[in-house]
Amino acid sequence: MSNKPRQIALDHSLLQLPSNHTQLIGSHSKHNSADVTPADRAHALLDLAIALVESALDILNEHITSDQQLRHQSRLMPGGTVGKHFRHVIETFNAFLLPLQPYSPSSPDPSPIPLEIDYDSLLPSSRRITARSLTACRKATAAVLSSLTAWRDRAGHSLPAEMDRNVRLVAVTPTRQEVGSTIGRELWFCALHAIHHFSMLRTIAVHELSIHLPVEFGTAPSTLLYRGDGWKAPGEDVKVVKARL
Repeated sequence: MSNKPRQIALDHSLLQLPSNHTQLIGSHSKHNSADVTPADRAHALLDLAIALVESALDILNEHITSDQQLRHQSRLMPGGTVGKHFRHVIETFNAFLLPLQPYSPSSPDPSPIPLEIDYDSLLPSSRRITARSLTACRKATAAVLSSLTAWRDRAGHSLPAEMDRNVRLVAVTPTRQEVGSTIGRELWFCALHAIHHFSMLRTIAVHELSIHLPVEFGTAPSTLLYRGDGWKAPGEDVKVVKARL
């Protein structure tokens, strides 16, 4: 393990973009340019998700050093731990990946019954180790990364069609709900959901455990994009003071 954290995967704004990407950054309207193909969009979305999981693995390999850091009970976010946030991201991606199957656009009817994604499915108690053991958390995160890259390689040129496949999203509210969606839409949800939890675990890691994390970690790609090259990160040396009740 190197002493210096890798920086490439941590900045998911550095993903390879189409050759006209500088034109796309200029305004929201240009994001709909006809020059950007469905394949560009599909691969950019999946590459973003992969980069986010890579960034999580980098944090676990290079910045988190002990089981105790994963288990630390937050005062800022009662009930929360760094490990629980990582585990939740891992489980959400696994729920997304579970129903995915190889798909060929030449198939007469690739999905007569919509795939079903259930983020609320009950999970075994054995999952708890993922939030408490650094080794287990690293292994589970690496497995998600492997599954995403395998899906990308398997889909190949059919990835745009794969993203458009219909899925049935199951939710418990507590009444069972079934909502129509697509694979692409749910992958985007998983990406945004991961950023949300990375932001929360960042608060615990930086302000309670004094762990230095790259500024890009836990920041939405749209925020990174519009900050520009001249943006400077504010200091994160805010002291946490426990209120007296």
